[in-house]
Amino acid sequence: MPTEAGAAGRAGDELVCIHRGTDPIEASLLQGMLENQGIPATVQGADLVGGYSGIPKVCDVRLLVPARHRADGLQALARYERERPDATEWRCEGCGEVNAGTFESCWACGKGKGPIF
Repeated sequence: MPTEAGAAGRAGDELVCIHRGTDPIEASLLQGMLENQGIPATVQGADLVGGYSGIPKVCDVRLLVPARHRADGLQALARYERERPDATEWRCEGCGEVNAGTFESCWACGKGKGPIF
């Protein structure tokens, strides 16, 4: 039976970067999305945010996958970018409150977003 160290040395198991950013929260969400699709993923650099006084914009956060999963990972990230909800804020027709673009209903009154033209 191969050891853990032996298994890690097989071709295609070396980690490659498929996404670089500055937001550790986004990287963690992308990691979860990939893992839900059966693509092993690791976030590197998220722990450095605290070293920069919590300012993520100066950090280099990377999303890594085994080389053999690179194509599938890139395809999943491209699909995420195409299907990502519009991040534009919207004003609730019910109460007038401004909501984040990713909210499907108003946080203040619960009224649905409705069609956006």
